[in-house]
Amino acid sequence: MADFKNTSFSEGFGIFNKVSEVEFDVVNKNKLRLFMLNTENKLFNYDELYRYVLSNIVKYVFDRRKNTEIENDPLKRNQATLEAISHLRDITSDKDKGAGGELGEILLYLFLEQDLQAPKLFSKVELKTGARDYIKGSDGIHFRFRETPDGKKVLQLVVGEAKIQNKLSDGIKAAFASVNTYLTENIQDRNLLDTHLTSQLIDEEEARILKEYILSVPRKKKETLFGIFIGYSIDYNGEGDIPDEYDKRIIDENIKQVLEHQVEIIDYINQYNISNYEFNFYFLPFHNAMRDRKIIIESLTAGSPHLKWGEIKNG
Repeated sequence: MADFKNTSFSEGFGIFNKVSEVEFDVVNKNKLRLFMLNTENKLFNYDELYRYVLSNIVKYVFDRRKNTEIENDPLKRNQATLEAISHLRDITSDKDKGAGGELGEILLYLFLEQDLQAPKLFSKVELKTGARDYIKGSDGIHFRFRETPDGKKVLQLVVGEAKIQNKLSDGIKAAFASVNTYLTENIQDRNLLDTHLTSQLIDEEEARILKEYILSVPRKKKETLFGIFIGYSIDYNGEGDIPDEYDKRIIDENIKQVLEHQVEIIDYINQYNISNYEFNFYFLPFHNAMRDRKIIIESLTAGSPHLKWGEIKNG
């Protein structure tokens, strides 16, 4: 089988520290993966986050074909970076409730590729720029293969949903609402797989294999699973801690805060009658999720080489 490669850079992903991974069954095996950024002076290191996101922005926005075209041309790479940034949503008002939401979609892309090892087929912004009829759908589609006990390959389409909310429960609720909408109402992603799949693939062998699972009749066996990224505001501030105490306690508090919602997640799976799907959750805390996502995306859309995070330090 062809060697399907990730589109994002693996170098730099180590800024995300996996602090816990919990597996739970409803019917399928599902996983909660908890990550954290490094801390400096009791602040998450958003500088490292910003640099890693910025280095991958072209990879996220554009398809494999375009990324291959610009790979060995420094001038085209520079131009592509500016073009990629221009496709991010401008923040026009302090009252904009969706401000900075694209950060979750970018982080979802990075976690699915680098941790789940599921390469990107399409990102949401890529579909919006390359397919005029795309309005709403998943936040990205990735893929990987699993092997059955008798050695057959099964294609797994990983449908991504990303939410960054201050309240963890709000993010979880919104994610499951989006999953339900995808399963009950949305056919655009599935149509786009049919119509746009081969146009962005360079390797003929890769294209042939994916066609056998997605376009051919009869198709080879495939299945859908979900990858969900949730960013949220950490409850713990550790004002009285010295730095070493803070580093340990904020990890413990992060794990505690997320795992308190495990029963809630199982309840949503049962409520929506979707236990036949596998779920892979990624959780990442922020100090103030809605504020911080906005500042990071504002810095990106301004074309800044560094995060403008004075408001975070002073907030």
